[in-house]
Amino acid sequence: MPKLIIETDLGRDPDDFFALCYLMSAGVDIDAILITPGDLDQIAIGKFLVQHLQQDIPILASQKDRTKKSSGGVHYRLLNKYKYPLSAIPDGHAEEVASIRDKDIFVIGPPTAIGQIIDECRGEPVNQITVQGGFIGYDVHGLPCERLEKFENKTTVSTFNLGGAPKQAQSLVNYPYVKERRFISKNLCHTIVYTNEVNDIVNAYDCPNESIRLLREGMSLYLENHKDGKKFHDPTAAVCHLHPEIAVWAKAKLYCVKNQWGAELDDNGDSIIVDINRDKLWECIAKGQ
Repeated sequence: MPKLIIETDLGRDPDDFFALCYLMSAGVDIDAILITPGDLDQIAIGKFLVQHLQQDIPILASQKDRTKKSSGGVHYRLLNKYKYPLSAIPDGHAEEVASIRDKDIFVIGPPTAIGQIIDECRGEPVNQITVQGGFIGYDVHGLPCERLEKFENKTTVSTFNLGGAPKQAQSLVNYPYVKERRFISKNLCHTIVYTNEVNDIVNAYDCPNESIRLLREGMSLYLENHKDGKKFHDPTAAVCHLHPEIAVWAKAKLYCVKNQWGAELDDNGDSIIVDINRDKLWECIAKGQ
């Protein structure tokens, strides 16, 4: 399995944390975790995760000299429970990633750092890129899938990650030296919700390791105050990175108009998700593999 570089806005939304728990459980060889922008408590959460799970992974900030805090909620509850500080300094900065050659890239936040790294490492072959973000209209792919009314008759929408760093996102989308590039589209992500019912399904499996136990604990804490559940964008992207076979993909080329993203079918394009086997998704998360 190739080494994996992750860019995440860990600490803003708890599903980044759960995606990292899943990837660590699955035994992915994580080369570095780049945290955007790299606030003190974001770094603290990353440090807690790798230290608690006994992982030797550098925690790098995408921006230097951050002094603020921007997290809270479940993250602070976990940090307090396990007696970790609410702030920490990074092990370094994203610019220290000197090569992307033959690595995988996984993006679950604005691609602030990885877009710049790709520009600086231009010409180096990348094995696989998976991005949580993008959009393909229902009328474009024409495939059966679970549909949401708010996305009907839409060809472009704003998407948080790609819209958070537009210039770097274009570098990521257009980088030609990659074997496979996959996008986990917004309209699919909004149909994946971790509810109390899903929590029961996941907890019915024997817990395989501490990574998944931490994921389950964090989700149980979240559900205490969010009875409607949690959209599981980033863990879905993580499972799809490792198990693309459980999803239905369209071949398409992404484009951006006034910072809204869409896609048009292209046999030579990238893969963008249009549906997924939800039973398999929850099974992968429950088993951490």
